Amino acid sequence: PTMMNPSPLLKTSVRELVEFVLREGDLVAAGFGGPDSAQLGTQGHRQLQKSRLADGGYEAEVPVSCLVEAEGLSLDLHGRIDGIFTTAQPVTLEEIKTTSQPLSQVVADPLHWAQAQCYAYMYARQHDLTDMRVQLTYYQVDSREVKHFERDFAFEELADFLTGLVTPYLDWFRQVLAGRERRDQAIGQLDFPYPAYRPGQRDMAVAVYRAIRNQGQLFIQAPTGLGKTIAALFPAVKALGQGLVTKIFYLTAKTSGQVVAEQTLDELRRAGLPLKSVTLTAKEKICLSPGVDCEPVGCPFARNYFSKLRLALAEVHRQDAFTRPVITDLARRYELCPFEFSLDLSLWVDCIIGDYNYAFDPRVYLKRFFNYVSEPYLFLIDEAHNLPDRARAMYSAELNKQDVLALRKLVKPHLPEVAKTLAAINQALLVKRKQVEAGEQAALVETELPTALLEAVEQFSRQAETWLAQNQPTSFRPGVLDFYFQCQNYLRMADLFGPNYVSYFERRGKTGLNAKLFCLDPAPFLQAALERSRAAVFFSATLLPLDYFQQVLTGAATAPRLVLRSPFPAKNLNLLIHNRVSTLYADRAGSYDTVAALIETVCAAQPGNYLVFFPSYVYLTEIAQRLQERWPAPQLLIQERGMNEDARREFLARFDAANAETLVGLAVLGGIFGEGIDLVGERLIGAIVVGVGLPQLCLERDLLKTYFDHQQQAGFAYAYQYPGLNRVMQAAGRVIRTEQDRGAIVLIDARLTQARYTRLFPLEWRHFQVVQTPAELEAKLARFWQARVTST
Repeated sequence: PTMMNPSPLLKTSVRELVEFVLREGDLVAAGFGGPDSAQLGTQGHRQLQKSRLADGGYEAEVPVSCLVEAEGLSLDLHGRIDGIFTTAQPVTLEEIKTTSQPLSQVVADPLHWAQAQCYAYMYARQHDLTDMRVQLTYYQVDSREVKHFERDFAFEELADFLTGLVTPYLDWFRQVLAGRERRDQAIGQLDFPYPAYRPGQRDMAVAVYRAIRNQGQLFIQAPTGLGKTIAALFPAVKALGQGLVTKIFYLTAKTSGQVVAEQTLDELRRAGLPLKSVTLTAKEKICLSPGVDCEPVGCPFARNYFSKLRLALAEVHRQDAFTRPVITDLARRYELCPFEFSLDLSLWVDCIIGDYNYAFDPRVYLKRFFNYVSEPYLFLIDEAHNLPDRARAMYSAELNKQDVLALRKLVKPHLPEVAKTLAAINQALLVKRKQVEAGEQAALVETELPTALLEAVEQFSRQAETWLAQNQPTSFRPGVLDFYFQCQNYLRMADLFGPNYVSYFERRGKTGLNAKLFCLDPAPFLQAALERSRAAVFFSATLLPLDYFQQVLTGAATAPRLVLRSPFPAKNLNLLIHNRVSTLYADRAGSYDTVAALIETVCAAQPGNYLVFFPSYVYLTEIAQRLQERWPAPQLLIQERGMNEDARREFLARFDAANAETLVGLAVLGGIFGEGIDLVGERLIGAIVVGVGLPQLCLERDLLKTYFDHQQQAGFAYAYQYPGLNRVMQAAGRVIRTEQDRGAIVLIDARLTQARYTRLFPLEWRHFQVVQTPAELEAKLARFWQARVTST
């Protein structure tokens, strides 16, 4: 529900209206709703509607809408009726609900009556009817039996009921609109929150505003330190105040990007902007009852959720920034599920900060906004170089043979029918494994769907649905539910399967097999998701080459683009390329001693803090062993596999500007320290990058190479070279973060001075110098650091 400035026109669905005014009770009402029911009930709806349509005189999925005027405000109400018996007397509206409860225990839910009455009013108004019959139909998912409740309503009675709902809803909205009026007045007076634009920053802001105004897409390559976040958000906020957009979605790949967006909005608030924002955090990360099912019986934060929500939503009028700590604190205070609370808050804020998933992933995108788009939304897509691989994962699905066998063993004594369907899945996978072995290959790649496997997966899904809908608390229920969702995703991707997919089966160990529907090119799906927005802006410090990113993200290289120079003097960066070391996989063992010596040379030239990035953990370990023989342990930090958030914070906290001795952090290219970290000034004075960052050779990368070769693109570049060089540029970009920063970047690889790489360098790298010996490296570094001292 949002306002379309300048007209006081509100838009909402019948379901949102009814739930906001009337809903009471648990987040998961027994038998209705919950994490399973959205998918478990769909089949029942379809089956019932199909039988009705076969009998004639019935229309299914009937859209309705109406405009309600009340005290200077207009409410545009919309919805979709499950079914209408058009030939019945009186005309009968059917609202279908699914339940796992025995039908003898089912009573008509007041919320369901309310929703149906609203639909009945809207339909009667559209068709000039004086009365209507409303039928609530409850479909039992296990027995597939139905139970009906019927009531007749006069049109006047329906009109009075709707007025009773709309009045409190509009009373609430008047408070919301008053806040938005104050916001828009503040936006009109808002100036850029810093004394001046950095070079290129205003160009970016103007381009973003133009893209919003023109309802288009924009790709921006802007170097680290330019201030991309404020250059994107400032014009977005201006467009919000002018009614060009009604909500800003700031989409990121990592938590660090979300934090920067939060800090930037805080800067705008300090400049006088009362803008409301919410940061969405994944359910598993923000859960206050980890390990407990999302059921009201076991989770107090799900119990009586909607009754407590009304009080908590008043916080919208009291504060502006709903960050993760704020949401967690409020969720504890009001005893609410923090994830669901953040989603409910999202309806009433101006800016939503969250992961790419919330806009693009078909499993978890925000359906409350994007199922029926009627508002002009803005997508600001930060660090967009991460989106291609993330999108491929969103539109791919896999099943593992070992998981199937483990689950079958677990449920066989309790659910023999479910176990039988798992055996059928295992048998279909076993046939594929034998085909792999017969071909003496590690994998079998097919361009057609695996029909036998899909049939077995569908059979399991039907059996699992029936049992899961009973909500029986057992030790193996989480395992069944998890695999059910895996199967649902596999079936969903099978529906999308086309020329941009392959189906492959890859051996795992002696008996294992991984079955995957792999999306080679997600561009068509991303483009469809982008159509939910008025405008979309992709920006990153490493969005090169732009043709490549435009192609893999939208399917065409036609959108406007902007390439910006670094706002900082070139003399602040000493970029050296040592091109006498080969880090090709076959040559790596022979490079360890040389690279270790080069790292020592770089770090000895100037005391301070350094980061060194390697192409793999194996390479990192080999170098670490050599450096540990020469340096005391406190001077070395080593990135470990699977570091949690606390370990990451401890690692970065060691990079203190007050360090008396040189500190060297060893990390992996493309890893958690390769981007999104901000070590300003003396906290980091240099970075060494070993290799060209190529992703590890693997089946999926080779499949991408083949696919893009067939698309008349440079397959190797698309699959390996471009993603690799982006890792290198991201790692190097940790050094210069502000106009005061001065630092050295040393790239080590013979390939990096070849034209196929240098032509891809960003503008601020064009002044690189080549070194070929340790002595030459030492001399150039000495001159740079001496110049730095002289300048200071």
